[in-house]
Amino acid sequence: MIDKYRESLQKNIDVIGESFFIDPETKRIGGDVEVPHWNTTLLALSYVMDQNPLLVGEPGFAKTTAAKVISTVMSGFPFDLYEAAQIQGHPDQTYETMIARLDFSKLRKEESVIWLLSAYLPVRIIDEVNRLPEGKQDELLNALETGRFNYLNSTFFSGKTPFISTANHPDDGNHIMIPPLRDRFGTHMEIGYIGALYDDDIENAQDNIRDELWDTSLTERIMGIVNDQSIDIKDKFGKIENARLSYAQKLETGEVGATVFGNDLKREVMARIRDIPLSTEAKVLTQMINSELNNTHLFGRKRSNDKTDTSNHAQALASTFVENGCSPRAIRAMKDYSKALAYLTGASEVGKEFIEAMAPHVLGHRVEFTTDFKGDWEDKNRAGLFGEPKEMHFSRKLVEKIESNYARVKQDVDLLVVALKNDGSLTEDQKARANDLLKTDTIDHPLVREYVHRMREIRPQGF
Repeated sequence: MIDKYRESLQKNIDVIGESFFIDPETKRIGGDVEVPHWNTTLLALSYVMDQNPLLVGEPGFAKTTAAKVISTVMSGFPFDLYEAAQIQGHPDQTYETMIARLDFSKLRKEESVIWLLSAYLPVRIIDEVNRLPEGKQDELLNALETGRFNYLNSTFFSGKTPFISTANHPDDGNHIMIPPLRDRFGTHMEIGYIGALYDDDIENAQDNIRDELWDTSLTERIMGIVNDQSIDIKDKFGKIENARLSYAQKLETGEVGATVFGNDLKREVMARIRDIPLSTEAKVLTQMINSELNNTHLFGRKRSNDKTDTSNHAQALASTFVENGCSPRAIRAMKDYSKALAYLTGASEVGKEFIEAMAPHVLGHRVEFTTDFKGDWEDKNRAGLFGEPKEMHFSRKLVEKIESNYARVKQDVDLLVVALKNDGSLTEDQKARANDLLKTDTIDHPLVREYVHRMREIRPQGF
């Protein structure tokens, strides 16, 4: 059955990856599925799901250009408008120069706030977010999580929208991104060198952006609407929407031939993505990642202020190799992006291979690895034609360790998954094994322990 929404989404990805942001990277998922324009795909999926992607890489390799191209083609606002609205990360940046400022013309009568251009757009772009000091990063947390801006006694809310942020690889001019900020980004990807043979394509893409995606007169018109303090916020949104219609129509019917994904279309696609189920293997692998990163043998929950549990029983667990745990946001993002990839590729369910593909992108910027683990893997060959950044490399190796543990406990977990359904499908041998597990007081793996605990609540007398 043809899905016109999926076709439109894939066409946008192809147009962007071939004409405006040259993205030749193809990702193989499992043995049969290939995803062309991999970084463009993750950015487009982030847009339709209102997720926040983080683009990392060396300076000058089009991270910010990628963010503006995706925003332009997907949302139907001009490239130069996003260029004017992007928030620039630097140590002296303030909330007043990022989001809002006082309206001094009204200060004698009332405390009035002027919301800046970035607040009105369906995508917010923050360039070099890791150059912001920790205190300035704190100010962004609520906005990235909810889309709600608070300034003085005023609140601005137009719904959750994507924040696309860029960050250079660490150097002396960068601040460390605080863990709560890193956790607000659903996924991260590296934008970097793609090969010397693409030089002409990159130059052509720059010309295409100028010829097809810029609209100076519309940008000036929308900026005029935003800066006109005689218009209230609700009316500004209406005027901005009316102003952009002709540009969006040009994108759809002109040479670009893209589909603008407005709120209604995004909701339709998100509903279809949510309907994609996880296979049992994908669900259990996700639970394994969640359980192993958040449990220790000695201390129970994984806590960043505890020392690393290196006891014999903990040696195989992923928590032994990291300094912090894994939040529910990370697990949700892993499932959401995997569902989105399954939807885009026409899969009827999320197989384990989709979780494997997304895990390094979801965990790499969140997890802090131990010195020993980094030492074990830092000098080893990395996956991909041009390798992958070390945080993704470490995450991939971590997930491989979790998968080896999954193979070890799979038989018991699969049994307990069926037992929890309580549908009478267990054989006598399976019932006997389930009863043995229910009577065991020393279970090494935390996920098996969780399943057994749940079974004891449901079937205290066993089978």
